[in-house]
Amino acid sequence: MKMEELSWEEFAKMKKSIRAVLIPVGSVEAHGKHLPLGTDVFAPLEISRRLEKKLKRKGIDIFIAPPVWYGHSFVLNLYPGTINVKADTLRRYIRDILDEFALEGFKELIILNGHGGNIYPLVEAAEEIAGKHDVEILLINWWIDFREEISKICSSQGHAGEDETSVMLVIAPGLVKMDKAKGEKKALPVRVIKKDIGLEVFPDGVNDNPRGATREKGEQILEIVSDKIAEILVGRL
Repeated sequence: MKMEELSWEEFAKMKKSIRAVLIPVGSVEAHGKHLPLGTDVFAPLEISRRLEKKLKRKGIDIFIAPPVWYGHSFVLNLYPGTINVKADTLRRYIRDILDEFALEGFKELIILNGHGGNIYPLVEAAEEIAGKHDVEILLINWWIDFREEISKICSSQGHAGEDETSVMLVIAPGLVKMDKAKGEKKALPVRVIKKDIGLEVFPDGVNDNPRGATREKGEQILEIVSDKIAEILVGRL
């Protein structure tokens, strides 16, 4: 149930029987020359859509909140189009959103995250709210938490890589430019923090080889991830 499509009166009535709200969170940032800037939001939104259908078949309704588009993206901020929000700004913003949903009476708050740079701010925000309210907060990082399943579908994972590109070939094939899809896996022995580190780790905004991406792989990823999340939520709602 998309929350933004309801009137306040409808929302007030429906929330009496719905105990969970899901908040998609992503980023607006460079994803190579072949993927759109909104990839990290498009993926959680599609997973949310599939998840809602799967839960409904089990007799469970949840609210899908409007997404948080902007995220913390220091490393990729050197590329045009990347809109970086400071980590503490994101932490406080997410904290306030979670606080409001807790005050609305929801007991299960689900953050479906699509961007790695958001993880630490999201954890800190969730911990602050969990210490204040009688709520349970689930932080789901779809590409990390289900890495084992995804690795059986794709030969590799990475930023704007085979997995993300495959998923986007399902969600918005018209926005994917496979003729420009290129890259390789990069890794440093330790975390290096400096202004232009993205040039080393994410050349052209990529860290993986996306050439093996296919729509079929993307469909498998979206299905297995939404299936796994549904299993988790059925056991908790």
